[in-house]
Amino acid sequence: MVDAPSLGEWQTKYEEWKGFAVPLFKEGKAKDAMAQYPWFTTQGEPFTKLNKPLSQARVGLITTGGYSIEGEQEAMRAYPTFGDEIPQVRRIPVDVDRSKLRIDHPGYDHKYAEEDVNSNLPLDRLAELVEEGAIGSLCENTIMLMGLQPNVTPIVEQTIPEIISAFKADEVDLALLIPS
Repeated sequence: MVDAPSLGEWQTKYEEWKGFAVPLFKEGKAKDAMAQYPWFTTQGEPFTKLNKPLSQARVGLITTGGYSIEGEQEAMRAYPTFGDEIPQVRRIPVDVDRSKLRIDHPGYDHKYAEEDVNSNLPLDRLAELVEEGAIGSLCENTIMLMGLQPNVTPIVEQTIPEIISAFKADEVDLALLIPS
């Protein structure tokens, strides 16, 4: 994995930041804590040229909106752990009953997502693009993560490979990333 060698140096900076940040989070000062966050920079080129027309491509959707399905899935952890815990991943079927979706993420204003789920989970808009022929097809499951995962090491080492494996198994040609 191309980013693995950079993790050690970043982890040292992260541990220093964590000592500073955790007390601020406990005081409700997440903005102050995040102002000093040691952002991780990936290595290599993150994009690859699509080798087919978009109208023939299968699209996978990943969002950090922190959704789960009420009554079917355990609620996602709604707080950063700061440890080595592997971020929770949920798969949300694209045909899910929208009324069963629950936002577990406390880190953003849910107003617009509650008014229109497509603001950060654009399932209906993507289905329209499939119907219009603009994109070939949509992966049957959306990959759902909880945003605010401060320790990138488990993301780089475990979560990203898990997502790549799932998308390869579903023959996904491109991924649409929606941050929340």
